[in-house]
Amino acid sequence: MQPLSIEGMATILVADDNRANREAMAALLETAGHRVLSAADGREAFERAREHRPDLVISDVLMPEMDGYELARRLQLDPATSGTVVLFYTAYFSTQEAKDLALAHGVARVLVKPSDNDAILAAVNEVLASRAGPRAAPSNLDREHLRVMVDQLLDKTSALEAQQRRVQRLNRTLSMLSAVNALIVRASDRQALLDEACRIAIDKGGFRLAAVGLLDHRLQAMQPAAAAGEGDAARDLARLKPGARAVIWNDAESGSFVALPLIVGGETAGVLLLYARVRDFFDEEEMRLLQELAGDVSFALHHLEQRARMDYLAYHDSLTELPNRSLFMDRIGQALNAARREKRFAAAVFLDVERFRMVNETFGRKAGDDLLRQIGARLREVAREEDTVARVGADHFAIAVAGFDHPGETTHWLIEQLAVGFARPFVVDGVELVVSLKAGVAVFPTDGESTEVLCAHAESALKHAKDSDQRFLFYAPEMNARVAEALAMENRLRRAIDDGLLALHYQPKIDVQTGALAGLEALIRWNDPELGSVPPSKFVSLMEETGIILAAGNWALRQAVEDIGHWRAAGLAVPRISVNVSAIQLRQKDFVDSVLAAIGGLGKGGEPLLDLEITESVLVDDIEESTRKLQTLRRAGVEVSVDDFGTGYCSLGYLARLPVDTLKIDRSFVVRMGDAGTPRNIVAMIVSLAHTLGLKVIAEGVEDDYQVHLLRELGCDQIQGFYVSQPVPPDKVELLLGPGPEGSLRERMRAA
Repeated sequence: MQPLSIEGMATILVADDNRANREAMAALLETAGHRVLSAADGREAFERAREHRPDLVISDVLMPEMDGYELARRLQLDPATSGTVVLFYTAYFSTQEAKDLALAHGVARVLVKPSDNDAILAAVNEVLASRAGPRAAPSNLDREHLRVMVDQLLDKTSALEAQQRRVQRLNRTLSMLSAVNALIVRASDRQALLDEACRIAIDKGGFRLAAVGLLDHRLQAMQPAAAAGEGDAARDLARLKPGARAVIWNDAESGSFVALPLIVGGETAGVLLLYARVRDFFDEEEMRLLQELAGDVSFALHHLEQRARMDYLAYHDSLTELPNRSLFMDRIGQALNAARREKRFAAAVFLDVERFRMVNETFGRKAGDDLLRQIGARLREVAREEDTVARVGADHFAIAVAGFDHPGETTHWLIEQLAVGFARPFVVDGVELVVSLKAGVAVFPTDGESTEVLCAHAESALKHAKDSDQRFLFYAPEMNARVAEALAMENRLRRAIDDGLLALHYQPKIDVQTGALAGLEALIRWNDPELGSVPPSKFVSLMEETGIILAAGNWALRQAVEDIGHWRAAGLAVPRISVNVSAIQLRQKDFVDSVLAAIGGLGKGGEPLLDLEITESVLVDDIEESTRKLQTLRRAGVEVSVDDFGTGYCSLGYLARLPVDTLKIDRSFVVRMGDAGTPRNIVAMIVSLAHTLGLKVIAEGVEDDYQVHLLRELGCDQIQGFYVSQPVPPDKVELLLGPGPEGSLRERMRAA
């Protein structure tokens, strides 16, 4: 052995296949003043020992290539290293049997991992101090005997390691179980519970993937509900059949996973999937803990379900599933707050089912309950999505009508919907019954500004309705008069259509540059025998609210085609005729067919000459469907005008996509063109935009020479308004189509 170069300093070789262990030991020994060498396995340690002749070798026992026993034996047998002292530092080979085997191979000391630094340094100093004294001769063990003994020790060590891994794994599972139980105590939401349970399974349980599927009873299939970790459980959930037993799968590549059923109320409600990274992970002990975990999650789901049901029943009617009075008062309070902020109207409607007691007495309580459920469903059909329908008494219902802008129109619409909805009979016990309602209506803010006052006034109106022969009564008398007037007007309008009292009048469109007649717009007019000429402002919106516009619109198309045919037969040069189309008409599935059927009345000779005028807001409501329908009509020769352009929401991107031919500038811009600034600039912009897109421009509401002059300067193509002519009946159109009047119009245009 070489002498120490510095007093107290030794050369020490550390052999350990764990890098962290090597580095920690080297740092400790270097701090103590020793020179340290290192090796990652027994074979490397033997070679370095022969090369550097260390004073001490500190070696692990379990190492690749060559274990510690073999290293000690070779060091003793090799003349170059026979004087080297060996110290074992090991975690497993600490039994007396292992120590005896080590001493038999010349190992000076066996130190158990982990030891504190002072114990390690004390052992090193003790071994170094005794290296010059007499040493025990190594036992003459043959290699086969040595191998048998080492294998026995390795078997014991493997069993110990397996036991340690099992304890660690079960400790992770217990930690996961504890965390999930803590979660259950504080969880108040099902989704949050499932999400957090999956996350705990990853963080605490060490699983690769955790997922929960819930049973869709209609499809009888598991639907993904929550997941955490690596991978996707959707495929496994899709193939799982609902069952009450845990199922384990092992896969050579991906490890193993278990499906743990979640049982709620005695039935399978879902499944918990846990994926391990190794095969055969889910042994009997693990499964006992995991089934306890699944039971805890099932209990939590059941608890949350019961609590949600209790919360639901606190605010809902158990028979009809509608909100009860408590929730209704809350919802109408919200509606009033929103209406107050937005400066809109809202309403409370209280309803009573007439002669409901007779149903109970005649058919029994069960049939009466069935009727109430049907009435609740029918009321939900009638109300808007944003409104709240509630059952507030035995045979009393209520509707909280959310914000609206026009009290007369909206309340009239609701009453009309109720009348139509309850005209259909109900079927109770196989018998058809017609159910009548009485209603009381109070409107915010005119009839009350608080929830309590508004509802009290609505109930008061209902009481008066029940005491009278009125079906619907408003708290405010003027509203009753307004609704009564609207209902009367609606009835008159329906009779007008049936009796042929509607007529089309036509307003000319004039070419701004030449003064020539460029087209005619067909406008519906109504002359009532009692009311006389009814302004369009009083009946057009009513037709749209009540759906009468469908019949009136189809009539207008057919009548325009009939008038065109009449003028053609008279030998007149007929320009293009435009007919207004409402949003309700455009949305109909048979809209295109109805237009094609109408123009089919013109025969196959010549152009169809029929155009459609549609407001821009209607077009962009469903731009894809509108585009499809209008493209079909354009291929048939029908042109499309965008009416009231500038007042809606039609962006440049939409406009470029729509199959339109003409833009009509709204009258509100035209009448203010004389004011310098914005109105004139808007008109100029619309004209420029239209021409860029290859569209014609028509200005509505033109009334004087100055407007004509400005529109001509801005490049507008056509004008329409009282400057040219008021709408005239078909017989006077014949005069416009003759040679005389057109000449006078041209003179007028030249003078402007």
